[in-house]
Order: sequence, then structure tokens, then C-alpha cells
Amino acid sequence: MSAFHEELLHHAEPVWKIVREHQFLAETAAGTIPREVFVRWMQQDYLFVREAIPFLAILLARAPTALRRPLGEALAALSRELEVFERLAREHQVALEGVGMLPTCHAYVQFLLATAYGRSFPEAFTVLYAAEKAYLDAWTWVKEKQQATSPWQAFIEQWTSPAFREYVQWLGQTLDALAEGTSETMRAAMRELFLLTAQYEVRFWDMAWEGERWPEALP
Repeated sequence: MSAFHEELLHHAEPVWKIVREHQFLAETAAGTIPREVFVRWMQQDYLFVREAIPFLAILLARAPTALRRPLGEALAALSRELEVFERLAREHQVALEGVGMLPTCHAYVQFLLATAYGRSFPEAFTVLYAAEKAYLDAWTWVKEKQQATSPWQAFIEQWTSPAFREYVQWLGQTLDALAEGTSETMRAAMRELFLLTAQYEVRFWDMAWEGERWPEALP
């Protein structure tokens, strides 16, 4: 019998294939990603990670006692991720401040916060697992495909490191434990949220690759 996290991945496989093999990732692996495209992703993902800190803090506040320490360590890791963004931004002359969220990034952040506040802890934890697993799988695929070192290599290393891989494995195992003994109604809700998160991940790659803007302001 498959573990629950494996069941989620199987259920979402058509979307998950795009999550980990999107054209944005393929061009990054090939070294042909246009600078402006990667910069757009970098700016938006910086904003996303910054706003993921409150999401994770809410989960920490709601977590069973046994999960508080590892989730606290995950909060510290997000702060270190921001430092990677800030260092590379300085090296590549990329502005991170004064940049607004594009529609997809804004919607994804609101989805995170709404889930953290309004759904059960196992449901919100499912979203955390999906988002982190998406980056592990996507950037692992990039690293496997790349033929030369990327100017953005620090990002690839960030999300393929042994420490990050161990963290995502822990998330999957913990999600399995949270799903044990829950009702089928709850498990169905967790499947739905996993799939929604995967769809947001695809839209985030689309936003970075294709560009996006808010509608013109009305007079």
C-alpha cells in the first residue's frame, strides 16, 4: 500500500510533470534562459518566500508539540533563503525592493494564508509539503539536465542540497503520519489542496516565463 504522500504525487502526476519540466526550467538547465525572464522569477519568488514566513509561523503556532522544533528550524531556513536571493541580487544587479507582486504571486500567497488560517493543520501542512516538494523535484530535474554551471547556480544548489532533501523527506513522512486515522473526507480535502498547490506552482512558472501584469487601472 502506497504512503499517503506517494498517493498525492500519483494523483497529481499530469500536473506534477509540468511542475518539474516546465519550459522555464528547461531553459534554465540549458543555459538559454533570458536574463529578464529569470529576473522576473527571482523578484517574484523573493516576495513569495518573504510572505511564506508568516504562513509557516501560523502553522508553527497551530502545530502539535512534537512538530514545533522542526517547523521552527524551517522558519530559520526561509530566512537563509532570503539571504541567498539578496546576495545574488547584489551580484547580478537585480532590484528586489520596490517590486510589486504580479497577479499569480499575489493569488498564491493569499491561498497560503487562507489555508493556514482557515483549514485544519493537516490540510495546511499538505500545502507546505506540496510547495517544498515541487521545488525539490523541479530544481533536481534542472541539475540533472544542465550541461554547464549556471550564473544562477546558487539557486539550483539551494533546493537540491542534502539538507533540503532531508527536510522534504521529513515533510512527506510527517504528512503520512498526519493522514493516518483521518476520515476519507479529510484525506479528500488534502488531495484537493495538494493538487491546487501544484497548479499554483505551474502558474508561477508560467508567470515567470510568459510575463504578467495587472489590468490597467480604471480612471
